[in-house]
Amino acid sequence: MCRMVGVVFRDQFPMNVLADLRMISKDGEIPNRKQRGHRDGWGIASFVDGSPVYLGRSPTWAADDSSFDIAVNSASKLHPPSIVIGHIRAASRGKAKLVNTHPFIVGGLVLGHNGTIKGLNPATKRKSLGETDSEILALVLADRYEQVHDLRTALKTVIREEVVEREFTGAVLLVSDGKTLCGYRDYSENGSYYDLRVAAGKESVVLFQETANGIGGSISQVKRGELVSIGLDLEVERETIR
Repeated sequence: MCRMVGVVFRDQFPMNVLADLRMISKDGEIPNRKQRGHRDGWGIASFVDGSPVYLGRSPTWAADDSSFDIAVNSASKLHPPSIVIGHIRAASRGKAKLVNTHPFIVGGLVLGHNGTIKGLNPATKRKSLGETDSEILALVLADRYEQVHDLRTALKTVIREEVVEREFTGAVLLVSDGKTLCGYRDYSENGSYYDLRVAAGKESVVLFQETANGIGGSISQVKRGELVSIGLDLEVERETIR
């Protein structure tokens, strides 16, 4: 149970996007839970000189964490064009601790996930540090990416081989290698919660799940089973992969 946002920007980073994410961490609705808000950690990652870096990451509640402000300030200083992925967590598998906090950085990739994939135990040469299915997904994706050197190809392979054949609640993914931001949406229940939308503007394109104050730009929904890819030139490509 999470909320995510991904941004590709070619001018100044749109600061309102992270402010919006923080408000959702406080008041966002979670299916089948009385308490609102995503309180079990947050992370913000980007790329510097082509390599993924954490701007900030904590297992605490973003709405009450001063280090979130430091991460947002770091985002404001990024050199465009660049990509940012932010994630706030309501734990469904794995306790609220740092090793379980999204997004995960593995093998030059950044991955955030909303949903639970059951029985995910693929062979991978990388070792997990936490208890989440999301981290395992990041590990096997990094393996595939190392083999094919193409993010979309690697991601499509992992989705088809390791996700859609298994039981899962949601498989909403944001993934980047620093050159492309990919978003994928799939679910078996609560389609309104496992949402993903594209907000296309002149200087940025945003992938988001929920908004408190609104995200500017031309808004469209990512369909179930659709992969969206956004390059640093802000060109958007869509492909139905199942």
